[in-house]
Amino acid sequence: MKKIVFIAACLFSSLVLARGEATSFDVNHVRIDKSGTGYVEFVSPLVAQGGTLPTCGSLYPKALAFDTNTAGGKAIFALALAAKASGDKIFARGTNDCTIYPDTMEDWAYGW
Repeated sequence: MKKIVFIAACLFSSLVLARGEATSFDVNHVRIDKSGTGYVEFVSPLVAQGGTLPTCGSLYPKALAFDTNTAGGKAIFALALAAKASGDKIFARGTNDCTIYPDTMEDWAYGW
Protein backbone atom coordinates (compact mmCIF):
# COMPACT_ATOMS: atom_id res chain seq x y z
CA MET A 1 0.00 0.00 0.00
CA LYS A 2 2.84 2.40 0.86
CA LYS A 3 4.40 1.66 -2.52
CA ILE A 4 1.20 2.64 -4.37
CA VAL A 5 0.87 5.88 -2.40
CA PHE A 6 4.52 6.74 -3.09
CA ILE A 7 4.19 6.07 -6.84
CA ALA A 8 0.96 8.07 -7.03
CA ALA A 9 2.59 10.98 -5.17
CA CYS A 10 5.56 10.96 -7.56
CA LEU A 11 3.33 10.94 -10.63
CA PHE A 12 1.08 13.66 -9.27
CA SER A 13 3.95 15.91 -8.21
CA SER A 14 5.58 15.71 -11.64
CA LEU A 15 2.30 16.70 -13.29
CA VAL A 16 1.83 19.62 -10.94
CA LEU A 17 5.32 20.95 -11.64
CA ALA A 18 5.15 20.56 -15.42
CA ARG A 19 4.89 24.11 -16.78
CA GLY A 20 6.36 26.56 -19.22
CA GLU A 21 9.02 29.00 -18.15
CA ALA A 22 10.47 32.12 -19.73
CA THR A 23 13.96 32.45 -18.28
CA SER A 24 15.18 35.99 -18.90
CA PHE A 25 13.28 36.38 -22.17
CA ASP A 26 12.65 39.49 -24.27
CA VAL A 27 9.03 40.50 -24.84
CA ASN A 28 7.99 40.36 -28.49
CA HIS A 29 4.58 41.95 -27.93
CA VAL A 30 1.75 42.37 -25.43
CA ARG A 31 -1.87 41.95 -26.45
CA ILE A 32 -5.02 42.90 -24.55
CA ASP A 33 -8.61 42.16 -25.61
CA LYS A 34 -11.85 44.08 -24.98
CA SER A 35 -12.79 41.46 -22.38
CA GLY A 36 -9.67 42.29 -20.32
CA THR A 37 -7.82 39.09 -21.13
CA GLY A 38 -4.47 39.27 -22.82
CA TYR A 39 -1.11 37.65 -23.26
CA VAL A 40 2.59 38.29 -23.40
CA GLU A 41 4.43 36.78 -26.34
CA PHE A 42 8.14 36.24 -25.83
CA VAL A 43 10.80 36.17 -28.54
CA SER A 44 11.69 32.57 -27.63
CA PRO A 45 9.48 29.53 -26.92
CA LEU A 46 8.78 28.65 -23.30
CA VAL A 47 11.06 26.04 -21.76
CA ALA A 48 9.51 22.98 -20.14
CA GLN A 49 10.13 22.83 -16.38
CA GLY A 50 9.31 19.73 -14.34
CA GLY A 51 8.09 17.67 -17.26
CA THR A 52 6.66 18.75 -20.58
CA LEU A 53 4.82 21.87 -21.66
CA PRO A 54 1.05 21.60 -21.30
CA THR A 55 -0.52 20.37 -24.54
CA CYS A 56 -3.31 22.93 -24.16
CA GLY A 57 -0.75 25.68 -24.84
CA SER A 58 0.76 24.20 -27.99
CA LEU A 59 -0.80 26.76 -30.37
CA TYR A 60 1.12 29.62 -28.73
CA PRO A 61 4.35 28.10 -27.36
CA LYS A 62 5.92 31.55 -26.82
CA ALA A 63 3.04 33.10 -24.84
CA LEU A 64 1.53 33.26 -21.36
CA ALA A 65 -2.02 34.52 -20.78
CA PHE A 66 -3.33 36.87 -18.06
CA ASP A 67 -6.61 38.54 -17.07
CA THR A 68 -6.68 42.26 -16.24
CA ASN A 69 -10.03 41.80 -14.49
CA THR A 70 -7.92 40.62 -11.54
CA ALA A 71 -5.35 42.56 -9.53
CA GLY A 72 -2.67 40.06 -10.54
CA GLY A 73 -3.54 40.41 -14.21
CA LYS A 74 -3.21 44.19 -14.01
CA ALA A 75 0.23 43.80 -12.44
CA ILE A 76 1.31 41.33 -15.14
CA PHE A 77 0.10 43.73 -17.85
CA ALA A 78 2.08 46.61 -16.29
CA LEU A 79 5.19 44.43 -15.90
CA ALA A 80 5.02 43.26 -19.51
CA LEU A 81 4.51 46.76 -20.91
CA ALA A 82 7.37 48.15 -18.83
CA ALA A 83 9.69 45.34 -19.97
CA LYS A 84 8.73 45.86 -23.61
CA ALA A 85 9.19 49.65 -23.41
CA SER A 86 12.54 49.46 -21.60
CA GLY A 87 13.93 46.42 -23.38
CA ASP A 88 14.33 44.58 -20.08
CA LYS A 89 14.02 40.81 -19.92
CA ILE A 90 11.30 38.91 -18.04
CA PHE A 91 11.35 35.76 -15.98
CA ALA A 92 7.88 34.17 -15.98
CA ARG A 93 6.42 30.83 -15.06
CA GLY A 94 3.18 29.27 -16.27
CA THR A 95 0.52 27.44 -14.27
CA ASN A 96 0.32 24.32 -16.48
CA ASP A 97 -3.31 25.33 -17.10
CA CYS A 98 -5.05 27.02 -19.99
CA THR A 99 -8.14 28.63 -18.44
CA ILE A 100 -7.93 32.15 -19.86
CA TYR A 101 -7.61 31.07 -23.51
CA PRO A 102 -8.70 27.41 -23.33
CA ASP A 103 -6.81 24.99 -25.57
CA THR A 104 -4.64 27.83 -26.84
CA MET A 105 -2.02 29.07 -24.36
CA GLU A 106 -0.81 28.53 -20.83
CA ASP A 107 -1.83 30.90 -18.02
CA TRP A 108 0.79 33.09 -16.27
CA ALA A 109 1.52 32.01 -12.67
CA TYR A 110 4.18 34.51 -11.56
CA GLY A 111 7.18 36.42 -12.78
CA TRP A 112 9.48 39.41 -12.49
